[in-house]
Amino acid sequence: MQLPFKHLLETNQFNPEVLRFLFEESRNMEGIFEKGGNQIMKGKILATLFWEPSTRTRFSFETAMLKLGGQVISNFSMGQSSSITKGETLEDTARTISCFVDIIAMRHHQQGAVAEFTKGSSAPVINAGDGAGDHPTQGLLDIYTIWKWRKFENFEKAFGNLTIGMIGDLKNSRVVHAQLQLLKFFKPKFILVSPNALRMPEVYLNMLKDYDCEYEETEDLESVISDFDVLSDTRIQQERFENREEFEKYRTFYQIGNKIMKKAKKDMIVIAPLPRFGELLPEFDSDPRAKYFEQVKNGVALRMGLIKGMC
Repeated sequence: MQLPFKHLLETNQFNPEVLRFLFEESRNMEGIFEKGGNQIMKGKILATLFWEPSTRTRFSFETAMLKLGGQVISNFSMGQSSSITKGETLEDTARTISCFVDIIAMRHHQQGAVAEFTKGSSAPVINAGDGAGDHPTQGLLDIYTIWKWRKFENFEKAFGNLTIGMIGDLKNSRVVHAQLQLLKFFKPKFILVSPNALRMPEVYLNMLKDYDCEYEETEDLESVISDFDVLSDTRIQQERFENREEFEKYRTFYQIGNKIMKKAKKDMIVIAPLPRFGELLPEFDSDPRAKYFEQVKNGVALRMGLIKGMC
């Protein structure tokens, strides 16, 4: 079975049926990864085109393709070292690169740029993050991590009776927005914790209302952390602020460490997309509830499943 779209641009392209298919495929890919890979994508080429810095996402996509027996061409500085600097359009760049490859993973700092790129691409394109817009593969691997923690229960049991705490820059985080798009179908309870200036945008709150999802908003993490089954932490994002002073005002507004986690459930988990910058303390890394480095490995299996389903 192939995934029912040529390009993956938005998280809302998934419904529970497609999500279930991808997650089952990713579960199978974990076994392939552990055995050293296979040759499913032999002769196929992935291009990773990045206008924004990345560690986990780019290397994860590249590792996924290599584990499937394919090859990779990569440019991690498209804004400085491609013909874009000579005035070439995104559409013409897409026409050119899709002559060489079978699938493309692209990150761009401008929301909507990945969609613009697809107008010229004959190869499937995966949105690997477009500014403050969307980051579907990160949202997918986050939810996959929760499903795996729930021991691969059916989706309704795995997600429907959870309380999900989302912490940090809920205004600008494309990751928590992607998580909401996927979890809304299963109606967990959401507790949204952020400074008032960085609260969840109304469009996502209205989406939760449309799907009859229970939610509450607060600035006070300590008063609600004991309710969480899952804590989804996201950093305050410097690149989304107009000045450093405003960023520093909120950078360590919340800190997840051993002290506050004493108030949390013993069987809950903490997920985070990383990188971190003061909001997620290294002292907590050895706690079994910390799943954020496990997420990195899960991301390879998830992206292996995506590549197989789109090529």
